[in-house]
Amino acid sequence: MAKDRYLEIKESVLDHMQTLFDEMEEEMAMSHQEKYALLEDSFENATDEDELRVAFEQWYAEHSEDLNLDFKVDELWDKAVGGELSYDSLKDTEDEEETSEDFLGLKEEDEDDEKKHKNEYSDGNDEY
Repeated sequence: MAKDRYLEIKESVLDHMQTLFDEMEEEMAMSHQEKYALLEDSFENATDEDELRVAFEQWYAEHSEDLNLDFKVDELWDKAVGGELSYDSLKDTEDEEETSEDFLGLKEEDEDDEKKHKNEYSDGNDEY
């Protein structure tokens, strides 16, 4: 009897969460479609590239927070019009931290120098 109750509760919770996620996805898709339609509308009055850019920047300012865009307006624009930016490389560079050596302009020693230093301080026995 307890096993039946366990399976019933498990199935009920899983079904409920699946339904909830499906509804969330549907709402998100509708929201994205609405935002896209608003972008299309904002482009309708633009007559040249500069006006398109201004319309895009205004749309971005109004909607980027709702869309949780991880990219700046310039990054999106450059990528869209054929710029050299890559979304993956942008994320990688944002995550990197500058070390003190990088800041001071010090470069890492090359492998030959490292081996030389190891040999100077090593008795040849690498076991400790």
